[in-house]
Amino acid sequence: MSYENIPEPAGELGRRSARFHGVLALCLAAAAFVFSPFLLLIPLLGFLPALMAAAGVAVAWAGLRRSDHGTGLALTGLIVSVVAFGLKASVATLWNFLIVDPAVRDYEELHEVIDYIRSLVFGS
Repeated sequence: MSYENIPEPAGELGRRSARFHGVLALCLAAAAFVFSPFLLLIPLLGFLPALMAAAGVAVAWAGLRRSDHGTGLALTGLIVSVVAFGLKASVATLWNFLIVDPAVRDYEELHEVIDYIRSLVFGS
């Protein structure tokens, strides 16, 4: 009996699925939604949820590009991540430019403290 003439089994051998990428993109988008109320209060970390959503977009896009089946979950992850990125980036931008920046700019005592710390660290 020769093993050379046995055909390979039909099925998912050699096929790449995008399910893992879709699940990972959905998890990143969900983490962006969950952590954004907490991270938005810290001025520079407020953009971290938008970066997590952008990573979800990249992961879902890579999953769609390299797969030949199972793309529904990756497409869902891509759409949810794009929406999350748009929301989180716009909210973080508006929060920083309309709320945080004027509050810091108009707070004279804060500028005095910053100047004092700067003089301690760098000298007069």
